[in-house]
Amino acid sequence: MDTATTRMRPALFATFFALLPACAPPPFPEDHLPIYEERPVEVSFEESYNRVWDETLGVLGDSWPVDRVDKEAGKITTEWVIGQSDYIFNQFGGTRIPEKVRFRMSILVDASKGKTRVTVKNREQVEKDIISADLTFTGSIYEWIDVPSSCRKERQLLEDVAAALGKKARTAELDLRSR
Repeated sequence: MDTATTRMRPALFATFFALLPACAPPPFPEDHLPIYEERPVEVSFEESYNRVWDETLGVLGDSWPVDRVDKEAGKITTEWVIGQSDYIFNQFGGTRIPEKVRFRMSILVDASKGKTRVTVKNREQVEKDIISADLTFTGSIYEWIDVPSSCRKERQLLEDVAAALGKKARTAELDLRSR
């Protein structure tokens, strides 16, 4: 090998490694996920703590598998539930397909000043592959990534509790809001 080729080799390697990041595919547009933020939704009822607790637990038991129940602390937690996103979609050939998500509800029931408040927090995650989501490999090709909830599931749960209590589920009447 001549000395000119030997001298050019480091320059070729430097050029190759400088262009290597340019070869990586750009992230998919659907992979720009919203940043996680907690979005609790709450409602106050002019009912006894025990009645609101019982109706909330009954509505949850009808809809989702309950994981933990602590009546003294006023806390109920569901197991992870697999479903579809309300607002995150993949697009294939002009068709919007909802992303696969899993979610876990945490409900707090507490009484003060003659009212019983029910606060619902939803921890929602979307499953992404590490390549398109630009994640570090940790032993699995797919990982669950926290995303903010659309609050639809939480609102529906509170509307169902209101209906079980014999209340109309109108937002103004129930002071239903997300913080």
